[in-house]
Formats: sequence, structure tokens, C-alpha cells
Amino acid sequence: MPHLHYTNDFTGRISLLATIKEKVDADGVHGELVRMLASKGIDLDKDMVACNDAINNHKLFLAAEKRSQKLCQQRNTLMKPIMKHLRGCNQFLKNLFSPNTKSLGDWGTTITNNGKIIYPSGAEKRVSLLLLLKTKHESYTIPSSPLLTYLSENAISLETDANNGAIALLRQTSFVAANNIAINYRQKRDKQLAKTLEDTREIGSFLMKLYASTTKALGDYGFEVVDTVEVAKERTIKIVFGGIKLQLKVKIGSTISNTGNTDLNIYKGKLIAGIPFLLKAGTSMIASKGCSIFSVLNLSMSESGDFVLIPE
Repeated sequence: MPHLHYTNDFTGRISLLATIKEKVDADGVHGELVRMLASKGIDLDKDMVACNDAINNHKLFLAAEKRSQKLCQQRNTLMKPIMKHLRGCNQFLKNLFSPNTKSLGDWGTTITNNGKIIYPSGAEKRVSLLLLLKTKHESYTIPSSPLLTYLSENAISLETDANNGAIALLRQTSFVAANNIAINYRQKRDKQLAKTLEDTREIGSFLMKLYASTTKALGDYGFEVVDTVEVAKERTIKIVFGGIKLQLKVKIGSTISNTGNTDLNIYKGKLIAGIPFLLKAGTSMIASKGCSIFSVLNLSMSESGDFVLIPE
């Protein structure tokens, strides 16, 4: 059965409305949509103004997002050698203290009863862990620190790592600020587009009924008509740090599985609003009634997330 395919691409959505407006203007007062638009209270001129405002906020969003990604990359570049050195130091001390591996706790490190070293997430906590290790190392005078030989042999300077860690935290602060700005512009953009998306779908639905036997005529309005039946497939969706995904569709009874390392908030409906369901990393939920359309917020401000939609 023929159906309409709506793109999730921002540019595609703007283009669709612009094509509809161009066709309606060309048809004039006797066009087939004139009465329908009036009865539904759809004002395409207002929609185009909203789109132009959304375009401006989209440009600001992209600029802020680019800056946040650059800052995130700079932070990660600084943190990578720090974590490599930190892991190496802890493994050396773990072997040195064995079987009394719990002594690593004196160096600020968390280790399980099974001997697994636990590293916290986030630059702040990881830099704090480095500083605890550095403080413990420097507390030795006579005898010298048990870590001294390892540091010398591997050309590791905890002082350099601490300085780079401080810079990484500055980049982290700037990244969070830039990311928040990007989120703000994106939310403004999406809010401005919300009514136009409803209007284009209303128009598409009307035209599908009007041209029930000649659906390809909808192409004149910019709509894409698909003749094949859509088969539900498993979908993997990535969501950037602090990012959102709006108006996702899933059949009731399908599984929403958080396969990433970050916790996600799941909101019923088209927007990030109301009381969310917390979908922790590595867990799943079944889409219940009211959740056929849902939105997602990545709670992490430093790591991208992944989730999978598994059809019933």
C-alpha cells in the first residue's frame, strides 16, 4: 500500500515545506489546498517565517556543536596519555603489592575483591584519581616511593600529567558550556519547526486521500510516495553527548535496548518533556502503551550513547 516517507533531515524538512508553499502559491486561489488550509487553520506564510527562524538557530547550533566537539577532542587528547600512565602505574603497584592488592586503596584506587581495578568515568574524577596517586607518591621520602622506578623506566612525569589534567579540565568546562549552547539552539530550532511538521503531515494526509488512485501526483508538492510495504527492522541509533532524538517511532511491544555506556532518559511523546524513564546503560525496556512515539536524552555530557530498537 502506498505511503508517505518523511525525512528526519533538517534540510529535507525545510525543503518540503518550501515546495508545498511554492505549489500552493502557483495554484492560486483556486488551488485544491486553499479550502483545506483554511479549515485546518494552517498558515503557510507563518510556517515559512518559523522555518527561516529555525534555519538561523540551526546555523548557530551547528557552530556551537562544532566548537563543543573540538573542545571535547582536545580534552580527550590530553586525557589519553594520562589514563595510559595511570593504568600502567596501578598495574605495576597491583603486582608489587600482590597478594595484598587492597593496598591500592591507599593510592586512591578502587579495586574489587577479585582484583579488578575500577576507573571512574568523567575527566574530573579521573584527574582527581591522578592527583591522589601523585600525592601518595610524593609523600615518600625515606624509603623512596615504590612507584619511582616504574616512572623512571617509562619516562612518566606525574607533574606533567597533573598540568595536562588541569588543562583538560578547562577544556571540559568550555566543552560543557559550548554543548549547552548547542543544545539550547537545537531546542529552539526544534520548537520552531514543531508546528510546521504537524502542518506538512496534515497536508500530506489530505493529499493522499485526494489522490488515492494517483498518489504520484504528491510529488508536485515535494512529497515522497513509497509503494513498497515497510518491514520493521532492527535499528541502531547513535546519540551524541548531551544530545536528543525526537519523535522516534516504534511498535508497542518492541524492545528499546541501551547498548551504549551512558544512561538515557526516555520521554513519551514528541518532545523532551514530562517525567522520563531512566534507561541505564546495558539495560532494556519494552515499549508500552503511550510510547509508540518517544524522545531520548543522553544524560552524559562527555560520551556518545547507542540504543537499539528491536521490533516485536
